[in-house]
Amino acid sequence: MTQAFYTAIGGMAAGQTKITVVADNIANMNTIGFKASNVNFSDVYYRTSSTGQAPTGQMGGINPKQTGIGVQTASITRDFSAGTTLTTGLNTDLCINGSSFFTVASPTVEILYTRDGNFTIDANGNMVTSSGYKLLGTNNSLDTTSSTTPIKIPTYINTVTTPSTIAQMGNKALDELNGIKSGGVSAGTFTVTTYDDAGTPTPHEITINSSDMTVNELLDEINTIDDITATVVDGSIQITASGDVERFEVANGTSNVVTQLGIGSMDPTTKQSASEVINYHQTIGEGTPGSEDAQNYTSVSINENGLIEVKYGNNDTLSVTQDPNDPSKVILKYTLNDGTVITGFDLTVNDQLVEPANLQIQMASFVNPQGLTAQGNNTYSNAPNAGMVLYGSISSAAFGNVKSGVLEGSNVDLASEFADMVVSQRAIEANSRVFTTTNEILQTLSNLGR
Repeated sequence: MTQAFYTAIGGMAAGQTKITVVADNIANMNTIGFKASNVNFSDVYYRTSSTGQAPTGQMGGINPKQTGIGVQTASITRDFSAGTTLTTGLNTDLCINGSSFFTVASPTVEILYTRDGNFTIDANGNMVTSSGYKLLGTNNSLDTTSSTTPIKIPTYINTVTTPSTIAQMGNKALDELNGIKSGGVSAGTFTVTTYDDAGTPTPHEITINSSDMTVNELLDEINTIDDITATVVDGSIQITASGDVERFEVANGTSNVVTQLGIGSMDPTTKQSASEVINYHQTIGEGTPGSEDAQNYTSVSINENGLIEVKYGNNDTLSVTQDPNDPSKVILKYTLNDGTVITGFDLTVNDQLVEPANLQIQMASFVNPQGLTAQGNNTYSNAPNAGMVLYGSISSAAFGNVKSGVLEGSNVDLASEFADMVVSQRAIEANSRVFTTTNEILQTLSNLGR
């Protein structure tokens, strides 16, 4: 009989556990990125007074006789389904569309995981959570090891834009030149027509075999013409006439190279023709207060692939783009306010100021996210049953995507929570009645001996 006491107590304890979880869910109904928990129960074990008997020739079978002795909490699981979406309009507020997590570093540099995308930029340019944990970036599309590089905005930079030298641009393909017009250079031919002192024209056809033709190869082709010299001066192609050539004209043929490079008419005084600047070199260093080349950042935007673009006071932008030599990584990209894009060897950046991983958000994905351990401050830590974890950039398509200007709210369903609360309350009341009834029976039994 006394077992009924303990069974009832166990039932009330189970109901209290459920009420505690419901209370936590309701308390966090307005917590960004919060995931509600559910309690699952199971019976404990049974006292077996008979194991039963198989049927025999003249006797039927007998079932086992067992008495259950209560309930226990089998598991408390988190519901990682998507929460409500809250529009904020702030560029640094992010909502994950998918099952992945942002990765952040705690003050002890422990890697933690969160769905809370309420980020801000601190005084040092770090993107941080509301608790000050640094959001991490990466330069790997997929890895099994986490990066420890923080997302860090170069808030104050010194920029110098200069036309490229022949050494910097000579081996670049025509289509790789950052100063040419959109559309690129087409293969085909163009004509350089020279005139002697009598005005006799002599056309010279130059072939552009493909847009991969380099600047040096183009110069070599032009320099095959007698008394014509082509070279690079301050980022532009300069053509000079000498000797018996009094003047020359350059015109498109089946290739658009003349128009794309912006090669103008010859100056009769200097006997020279120069193209527009067809390649720039950009140098970025740490901003020097008082310098006319120093620029402060004015805004930050984040695209759905987690790539960050920083805009500065001169309307230039710094961001990252896919590395043409290694598609699994990104490289820095500087865009002038006229739309000129400068990357690769045309961009010299102080690596103490910024690196590609500072501008690409790292995500994490788990086999079993319910196996994570909650650490408070809207974060989770890895745990043995979470399974293999993958890290990488959103551009790898393994982590969903993010939306800027939106936050993921709690996924707490108030109607379900209130229903669970009432059911748990009734369960506790029912178990208390069992306790009271058992007590009354024992009191009755003890009175039999009087």
